[in-house]
Amino acid sequence: MEVEIRLGAVRYPFRLGTDCLGAIVEDLVAMSASRLLIVCDSNTGPLFGAELVERLSPRVPANLLIHRAGEPYKDLQAVSTLAESALQLGADRASVVVAVGGGVIGNIAGLMAALLFRGIRLVHVPTSLIAMSDSVLSLKQAVNASVGKNLVGTFYAPESVLADTAMLRSLPFRETVSGLCEVVKNSLAIRPSMIEMLRTSLRQDGCYDDKTMYQIISESILAKASVTEDDMHECRAGLVLEYGHTVGHAIEYTASGGLSHGQAIGLGMVVAAEVSRRLGHLDDRAVALHRELLTRAGAMVTIPEEVDLDEVMHRLRFDNKRGYLSDPAESSAMVLLGGLGQPLWQDGRPLVSVPMALVGEVINEIACPELPNFELVAPAQGERVPDTVGAADG
Repeated sequence: MEVEIRLGAVRYPFRLGTDCLGAIVEDLVAMSASRLLIVCDSNTGPLFGAELVERLSPRVPANLLIHRAGEPYKDLQAVSTLAESALQLGADRASVVVAVGGGVIGNIAGLMAALLFRGIRLVHVPTSLIAMSDSVLSLKQAVNASVGKNLVGTFYAPESVLADTAMLRSLPFRETVSGLCEVVKNSLAIRPSMIEMLRTSLRQDGCYDDKTMYQIISESILAKASVTEDDMHECRAGLVLEYGHTVGHAIEYTASGGLSHGQAIGLGMVVAAEVSRRLGHLDDRAVALHRELLTRAGAMVTIPEEVDLDEVMHRLRFDNKRGYLSDPAESSAMVLLGGLGQPLWQDGRPLVSVPMALVGEVINEIACPELPNFELVAPAQGERVPDTVGAADG
């Protein structure tokens, strides 16, 4: 499958296949690069990067650059170290950065490509579900700062995305669940027509065949494209993609790698759904659906007791959506839903100012292990899940 990703004036191809490493090699060779800089982490390097370099090297200069795996190492130091290595190897303006990995490597390599010689070509070869279905469908290239996630970065377009679902076969359970949490986000916030497919496809054991993964990724591409085509910087309609991310990022950062990105976002969605219910916008059935789909995907729906809730509340004050709204004191800008696929809008954006006290109250309750989960509520007999994007198209 090949689709054209459209982000405002930007266009680039997304090629998705299975057992297609040979085709990926041919696409990279066809770029006529002076040098291919294959950027991996300590997991994807041995799994995919080494073989890629081995296949490429007889035909084009190719070097493997490996960075330490993990969200805690996604910072400017990583970008600087990799850029220095690339320059020592002879990188020039005709070189191409090839990001082989998940969302962390995609961001680090993407920012490096944007900075080297003020911008050289970038190709994504995503190796995780979260990268294939979500993070490479964006121009955002950012790393973390000492106070919060994704606060230092820029917008930079790749030349292409080359994805092989076979690379997902070696994905650890934790990372499979992480990607599926973002897929669940896309279904709840943007494309409710995905919900019934997810109900029948999600597995708590994290075991999926290639055909199912292909379908899940394809649906997520369509969901994300529907809100970013006219919003390349994701500052208007595209902000709906931040559903669950306000609290989720704070939880993820506080957990210092103890929780995957998607799992933290899943918890952030549970918080957002309950906040919306208490504000009178979302009904009990929709709140229960959040928990149902996340549970079916193998994700937890209760904040682990190891997460410092005071620190989570502190990190909320450094959320990357600050400044979009004229927020009153002691409030946080959050994406909230008024229904499935129907984000609430304020001041021309799908964001709502929420009192921090309410957010803290919900966070504390969801972290309390004594509280039972919401009952999982399936649609009533004959009830149809809405299949429109609704207000997200705003």
